[in-house]
Amino acid sequence: MAELRSYADFIYMANMMFKTLGYDLFDTPRSRCSNLLLRGYFVLCTASSFYEASMVTIRIIQWESLAGSPSKIMRQGLHFFYMLSALVKFVAFMINRKRLLQLSNHLKELYPHKEQSQRKYEVNRFYLSRSTQYVLYAYYFVMVVMALGPLLQSCIVYLVGFGKAEFPYKRIYPTRLTFDSENPLGYVVAYVIDFTYSQFIVNVSLGTDLWMMCISSQISMHLAYLANVLASLRPSPETEQQDCYLLAGIVRRHQLMLSLHKEVNHVFGLLLASNLFTTASLLCCIAYYTVVQGFNWEGISYMALFVSVAAQFYMVSSQGQMLIDLSTNIAKAAYESKWYEGSLRYKKDILILMTQAQRPFEISARGIIIISCDSFKILMTITYRFFAVIRQTVEK
Repeated sequence: MAELRSYADFIYMANMMFKTLGYDLFDTPRSRCSNLLLRGYFVLCTASSFYEASMVTIRIIQWESLAGSPSKIMRQGLHFFYMLSALVKFVAFMINRKRLLQLSNHLKELYPHKEQSQRKYEVNRFYLSRSTQYVLYAYYFVMVVMALGPLLQSCIVYLVGFGKAEFPYKRIYPTRLTFDSENPLGYVVAYVIDFTYSQFIVNVSLGTDLWMMCISSQISMHLAYLANVLASLRPSPETEQQDCYLLAGIVRRHQLMLSLHKEVNHVFGLLLASNLFTTASLLCCIAYYTVVQGFNWEGISYMALFVSVAAQFYMVSSQGQMLIDLSTNIAKAAYESKWYEGSLRYKKDILILMTQAQRPFEISARGIIIISCDSFKILMTITYRFFAVIRQTVEK
């Protein structure tokens, strides 16, 4: 039998995404030297990201350097939208980090800690599925390959030439920096900036989505448990006081989940609103750039990136769909229970609960769109339409 998951297991991957950037949301006690190293690396990643983001923006403003080359336009476009998505997520995360910490601590207190309770809550059912974990590993693997690929290619070209060939100085991003990166020292500095910038973008993009998935899965777990408890109730007029007491406990817990759900929308609303637009734009640019590049190493790499980014948004959408389904299951469980065998007071109380539970818990991107499987379909439709328009425009 599989080992039951703890709350720490649920938030481990989301927390590690930011820890590896040097930021510890929970401020775990550690030595002074470790704290300095972490903060130093976090400053390096943040500074590299904002520096390179400014360079990307300047390059786009200077349109003459890109005009006439669809390949350059699309590559710079996907770079820009990927950067924009990560920076918006980072700013939203930092603004709401205290609320996220409070939300996480509250859910930690509610989490069942005894083995018997964990089995009743079916905690393992709401942990990241094996397919989701594979998608995350594949996504990160693709990013690592794309980050280290240019350096390895440069070294191989130089070594194959036995030192006679010029070192190609290939970089992760084509962005022109404020210093010369075509010499050994400049190349090392530029590659460090590129690598920390790349890690920042990937970890922030993935980490914020993982936090949203972890928090929403916890709320889904509690809603599923409430539905199971409600369906198992066997009321009768003789046990009116006990039945109403149990039902009142379910109502209080449901109201608590409702307030936590509203907090989730507040913390992640701006993040998800920007995510839809930037992801659609990013997928469109990746798709077109892959077509332009054709069947070569770079084209294959960006095709893998397309699949990874689409899969990432699908994971977020599936969590939103699960929350919708399980929240409405409470009203269904109440209706299918033996409520008609209870007292008149019990029937009135459960009717109120059924009315309240009919409204689903929706993760809304600031009212723009509800995150669900339908939103994933909308995203892919938007991506295809953008791709078709851009392809026709560029080919003209």
